[in-house]
Amino acid sequence: MDGQQHSPVREGAVTGVIGGVIVAVWYFIVDTAAGQPLHTPNVLGKIFLRGNLTPASGIAPQAVIGFTVLHFVLYVLIGIGLVVLVHLAVRDISLRMGVWIGLVVAFGLFAGEIYMLATASGERFSPWLVISGSVLGVLGMAGYLWRGHPRLRRSFKEAPLGSEVQPPPHPPERPKAA
Repeated sequence: MDGQQHSPVREGAVTGVIGGVIVAVWYFIVDTAAGQPLHTPNVLGKIFLRGNLTPASGIAPQAVIGFTVLHFVLYVLIGIGLVVLVHLAVRDISLRMGVWIGLVVAFGLFAGEIYMLATASGERFSPWLVISGSVLGVLGMAGYLWRGHPRLRRSFKEAPLGSEVQPPPHPPERPKAA
């Protein structure tokens, strides 16, 4: 895929949906294993849509659907941002670090949001489950972008990360005081 041959919005939407599906499936598996299918989107939906910080009672379909829509909208927006960074990095290798920083920011955003909301609501999601879900989602998005941009992959073989920028000149040595 070349940045000039396709829409960053379409590719970003696909990228975001991939990450969103991976994370949604992860939490569905975790919730089902705990005997509470859809617990995570239910709790987070009640917090986001109703402002309810004590969402312990039953599954509310509107909360699950509402949070699922919000979840995918956020992932699509992050996906579009990552695709724009990748397209810029393909054209100018000095911007490749922006892609990695974008992935780290996406990870931090998702992990921090879920953990913060869970703590605020009194829910106790394991930090390792939150981190695992976020890592899986970001890896899925990164893998899709990596496969779809062979020019970006080649740029890492041609010039390792950090080699695209010349180091600043060192100041001249000062004479030693007697």
